[in-house]
Amino acid sequence: MWIKNLRQRKLQTLLIFLIIMLCSILLTGSMNILSSLDAPFQEFVEECDAASARVYAFDTSEDAVYHLGKEFSKLDIMENVIYITEHYIEENLYSNGKKLEVFANLTEYNEQAYGKVRYLEGGENVSSNSAHPLEDDECLLPASISNDYDIHVGDIITMQYTGKELSYKVKAIYTEPYQTSIAFDTYILINHIPDNLTRSTRIMLYTKDGISGKEIESSFREAHDGELPAFLSPIEDVIDNSLLVGRLIGALFFAIGVIMLLVSGLMIQFMIKHVMISDEKAIAVYKTMGYTSNDILFMYIKLYFVIVSIACIVGTSSSVFLSNTILSGVFENMGQLKVKNPLLPAVVCYLATVIFVLSIITLIIARTRNIKPASVLSGINYGGIKKKKYSGSSTLPFSPFGIAFRTFTREKKNAIGIFLTCIVTVFSVNFAIISLDVANNMRDNNDFWIGIDKCDAMITVSWESEYEFVRNSVLQDSRVDHIFESIQQERVILKWKKGMTQTYMNAFVYDDYRLANLPIVKGRNPQNGSEIALSTKMAKELKKDIGDYVEINLEGDKFSHFLVTGLFQSYLQLGSVCRLTTSAYTDQDYHLPYNTISVYLKDQSDTDAFISDLSRAIGGSGNILKRTDVYNSIMDMVVTPQQNAIPPMVVLVLLVAGINIYSIVLLKNLKSQKINGIYKCIGYTTTHLILSNLYYVGIIGLTSVLITLPVSIVIYPKIMAVILSMFQFIKYPVQYDYSHLIVINAMIILIFILSSVISSRSIRKVNARDLVQE
Repeated sequence: MWIKNLRQRKLQTLLIFLIIMLCSILLTGSMNILSSLDAPFQEFVEECDAASARVYAFDTSEDAVYHLGKEFSKLDIMENVIYITEHYIEENLYSNGKKLEVFANLTEYNEQAYGKVRYLEGGENVSSNSAHPLEDDECLLPASISNDYDIHVGDIITMQYTGKELSYKVKAIYTEPYQTSIAFDTYILINHIPDNLTRSTRIMLYTKDGISGKEIESSFREAHDGELPAFLSPIEDVIDNSLLVGRLIGALFFAIGVIMLLVSGLMIQFMIKHVMISDEKAIAVYKTMGYTSNDILFMYIKLYFVIVSIACIVGTSSSVFLSNTILSGVFENMGQLKVKNPLLPAVVCYLATVIFVLSIITLIIARTRNIKPASVLSGINYGGIKKKKYSGSSTLPFSPFGIAFRTFTREKKNAIGIFLTCIVTVFSVNFAIISLDVANNMRDNNDFWIGIDKCDAMITVSWESEYEFVRNSVLQDSRVDHIFESIQQERVILKWKKGMTQTYMNAFVYDDYRLANLPIVKGRNPQNGSEIALSTKMAKELKKDIGDYVEINLEGDKFSHFLVTGLFQSYLQLGSVCRLTTSAYTDQDYHLPYNTISVYLKDQSDTDAFISDLSRAIGGSGNILKRTDVYNSIMDMVVTPQQNAIPPMVVLVLLVAGINIYSIVLLKNLKSQKINGIYKCIGYTTTHLILSNLYYVGIIGLTSVLITLPVSIVIYPKIMAVILSMFQFIKYPVQYDYSHLIVINAMIILIFILSSVISSRSIRKVNARDLVQE
């Protein structure tokens, strides 16, 4: 019997199927994203035998680093300590005619550390039997750099510095857990670092199983009276940082999926009510034939259980494409391009959706117990869902608009269903479009998001002996208006106290912040050597506010107190940054050479030509970039996943909304067949009736846009501040592109109206002659 109902209700079946399928894609896709992040990384760590933590000593002399390594090796939790020699690349790096903007190191190959890395290209040419499988002119390139700049085996990597060049042929592309993004340090593995380059030593710690980075740090401090002259980068922190954006997007998808399912549940409720009204006489006949109320209830439940189950299965199966799209960047750099659809999220989504939808349906169908065959078949009484009587008190003249207005008063629940659908859709789509606009403009606003000054071009000089040459070359150019000199990312040490999780900060150091005018969200930038501005994250971490003092070590063993004068926000180093003045160092007789020049031009339109000319003039003595390209890898880490995730999410939300409105209007038309027949009898045409539906949906859609769009604009920065709470952002400035918002909201209303037009085709089948015959 339920199969017969299935054949008779093809359109209703299709609509419920599509809505549940789309909601399942959103829900399961989001759960796939959230649940598929950790396991591949853990497997990756085990496969590559990755170190438990990297250690960067504050005293970078070779004797100090080796002494620190020996102290770590004495800990009971330690199994092995390895020393890695590297050169941090501040010079210009090129390949295939492209300049590479990455945080990269030339790193000497160490078999113990890199003998089990995962090779994506050319691995068969790398011998693991030798401690030095590379020739002096060969390198192993990280997959994160390879994928971002389309570099492959056989290509040449060139580093320019002080009039010289180093070239390496790519022998293989590899990956390992510590370098799945160019937003963090990456390691170009070579045989030997040339003697004329600066060299530093990094410590790799291998602990017993189950030991966390916090336990490593705690063990060392307990053994050394709380002192740790280094900072640690544990593998668990690396994993968390790499998966940050994926988790944020997964959570956003999940929230939208739940909201859309709730709204769709309202639509399904309307649809089932209509079915019960239409089937009233059939149910009465079944009861006269001996079927009990439980038999009839089970018949309908079986029908909708099959529909919802198949829709959920199709949706959960299809969700893997959504999760693959979102996670492709992270897993591509791991060499794992596809994410298998986990069974657990699929089962959870299936059970939650089926229980939710069938609960709604059961509550409505259970009311068929009140149907009395004698009353229904005699036409005296309706026993299921009571029909409302309308007084017809509207004073509006009969017209398509008047019909729409009367529909509002008569079909309040339908109107509420459409209104809720419109509200959720408009908010979700506007939130997504604003996010996309912010992401697309984030590089232009990197002065705020990173914390640098808003210059036209920025030059970094890695060789102190070349700084004056570069500076003079800049000042001699007539296009230059003025410059600022600064030190970028100078590391300072915090006075450690028990319970602290952050023991260092990276400092921006400028002469005069009043001239540089760097963005500040609270208070002011430091003005003398005894003042400091903290990032909002560090202020939260240290429990400091404006007017408090913070104790830090600039160099050596001396700690000094600095007055907190302001708070700012930054993505750099995940928010672990501060601002100091140059006098903070010179007042204490510390030598701190400038390494960055911010260039302000008289005419910004000359920026590209200026960069090209100055690059030729200074050669490899400095690395010059447009300000919008500085720290580009950090911006890409935040921006690219959003650009990949938002468009498919918008499409899914619009599809669910369009189907919901189509269904609600279709049900209204079916329910109003007699009323529409009467309208045709008194002279209204089919066009008039369709137009009344357009007024009905259009007014609701326009009202929802007028209400929700301003709310979205006001609420968006507050929601994003909460989402980015790990950075402790207290402000989230947004430059709204109102032209985009106008276009997308007009498109939303058009989709609403188009859904109404398509569903209103059923009005053409209403025949006044059939009404008269009835």
